[in-house]
Amino acid sequence: MIEIRPARRDDADSIARAHVDAWRAAYRNSFTAEYLDADEFEASRVDRWRSWSWDSLVGSQLFVPVLNGHVVGFGHAGPERDEPTCDASGSEIAVPTAPTRGEVYGFYVHPDSWGSGVAAPLMAACVAHLREAGFAEAVLWVLLDNPRARGFYEKVGWSPAGVVGEFDGVPELQYSISLATT
Repeated sequence: MIEIRPARRDDADSIARAHVDAWRAAYRNSFTAEYLDADEFEASRVDRWRSWSWDSLVGSQLFVPVLNGHVVGFGHAGPERDEPTCDASGSEIAVPTAPTRGEVYGFYVHPDSWGSGVAAPLMAACVAHLREAGFAEAVLWVLLDNPRARGFYEKVGWSPAGVVGEFDGVPELQYSISLATT
């Protein structure tokens, strides 16, 4: 059974586990094993989620997919950030936002739950939140060398926006979606 709901503080460790393990599985071609497998990598994300500072982004909402009673990921959406920082979900960084477009800041599902069906309803919750906030368009950023995520985003209606950025020397692409209701 799949449930999508707003995150709670007691979800922090499960969110962190999904975040760390998704990075380790998805980004092996983009970051070194030394970086991804370091204790510091995991500890920084666990500390980030336990500090529960994600809500410093006014108007944002953090959703979690619950599969058979277990939190297996997160989707974080709100107003577009003026200067996006890849993977800032859960950080203490208070970044200015622009009121014109929405953004999915972070979207991760634990690798053990890939293919389980939780991703599409999780993304639908993020998109619904942005639409309800009055945004007509939204963006997200994805690493160029992440074909699994890019394929998923395109399957659920997102399109490459033609904007290229960089995160720690790794190319990333901006995707966009129209939120206008027809």
